[in-house]
Amino acid sequence: GAAYLQSLAQECKANRGSMKDRLGSLPPTARFQSRPGGASKVVLFDVMDTLVADPFFGGFERDLFGIDGGIKALFAIKDQDSFVQFETGALTEEQHFATYFCDRRPVDGGAVRRYLQERYAWLPGMRELASELAAAGVPLAAFSNYPAPWAPLVEEAVGLSEYVPWAFVSGEQGVRKPSAEAYRAACAAVGRGAEDVIFVDDSATNVAAAESFGIPSIRFRGAEALRPQLRRLLNLPLEGIQFSVRGNGPP
Repeated sequence: GAAYLQSLAQECKANRGSMKDRLGSLPPTARFQSRPGGASKVVLFDVMDTLVADPFFGGFERDLFGIDGGIKALFAIKDQDSFVQFETGALTEEQHFATYFCDRRPVDGGAVRRYLQERYAWLPGMRELASELAAAGVPLAAFSNYPAPWAPLVEEAVGLSEYVPWAFVSGEQGVRKPSAEAYRAACAAVGRGAEDVIFVDDSATNVAAAESFGIPSIRFRGAEALRPQLRRLLNLPLEGIQFSVRGNGPP
């Protein structure tokens, strides 16, 4: 129950230093490097289902647990608070898997990690759009609600930081969108004020919260719709920019 999760969270907080040493983390080369004095606004991208397809919504419950009835059937028996606390670093990955289901049935954490990493992929057109923006000199940064141990899985799978380096991961920061503290921390991470960034997210709730914080924002509905919206906000003629996709990541 909630009391048990709270006790686990307290234990995790007490051991946070040693936990960070044990878990894989994003390398420094994958992280956003602030460059003072840049003329362009920084585009803050949500990651899951904005840049990268979230495998959780692609048959996860059926493939891993044999649950029929879609994701709603999984939600009916899954401990939702466990993931929220994992996503803010209040629970370790081991603690999250131990409290994954309300009835505390065992979960093969390794199988979950492998399933996710094998299925992360750029959303259609988003790697190309990120390349266009980078070619135009626009700084890009990832602003993600995601567990700290799973962000490196995304990085290894798709090479996100080659185009969109990581500036904010909720599991490292201890706060998550739509909290105002998350937007404040993301702006601090890229060294810009709210008026000097643009936020893109598929969540209407997160977009509304960002706008309330003073950040110009776009609700993501696909790369083709996003391109002209960003062109307008950045005052860039993106149609004429030549781009190339680098690296050996998946298409």
